[in-house]
Amino acid sequence: MAQLSPAHSRASLPKQLANFTKSTAGLDLTLRLLHSLALIGTEVDFDSATAMRCSVAASQIGLARHYLRFFSFLDCFQNVQDILAAGCSVRNRTAMMELVESSCLGMYLVLEGTTMLHDMNIFLVSWYTPILLEAYKFWFYAICIAIAKTVSDLVFGPAAPSAPNGSVDEKTKVEASGNSSLSKPAPLAVCLLHRLVIDCLDLTIPGYLLGWMPVSNMGVAIAMLASTILVWPTAWAKAQQ
Repeated sequence: MAQLSPAHSRASLPKQLANFTKSTAGLDLTLRLLHSLALIGTEVDFDSATAMRCSVAASQIGLARHYLRFFSFLDCFQNVQDILAAGCSVRNRTAMMELVESSCLGMYLVLEGTTMLHDMNIFLVSWYTPILLEAYKFWFYAICIAIAKTVSDLVFGPAAPSAPNGSVDEKTKVEASGNSSLSKPAPLAVCLLHRLVIDCLDLTIPGYLLGWMPVSNMGVAIAMLASTILVWPTAWAKAQQ
């Protein structure tokens, strides 16, 4: 029986879109795209009614994204537990940075989650703003650690885990040094730079919310839109696997 060629076995665009939107990451990214467009709409010189509709849409879409990531802190703390459970022998620069990054991101999500009832106008609290500001600080720190990790990988190269026996035989060392000149650092560097640009764009959001970065509302919305577009191809490809 003849096998289908890759061109024929590829899923149709509606199927790919369904795969993308039914995943949590894909749905959140889609809402993030709409969120950024709605925020841009509030800053464009429309009539007051249109600007109000865009503002309401941005608020409601933001709340919907809040629902989606409500339990995401579990993944962050699970990552922390996995790194700690790995033992000192396999910890390195990257692993320790990931530990701090996941811890900060988890704290951000936990603190943000405590404000959900207030956002839903179910249980209004007086500590809403202070808690949210502390959450944004952890978000800002997490992105800063991610940027530092990417920069360190660009400068020093990705940290490799330690060998189980604590040593590597000479043949392996020679082969590694010989293959280093034949490796392709460009794709890795491009990926790291791509990640760095995305993180720098995302940093403007908590930086603006905290008042730590002099960015306008339109600037934040455009940064959100740009980072969403940059992340989209990777998230789309991952959803099709």
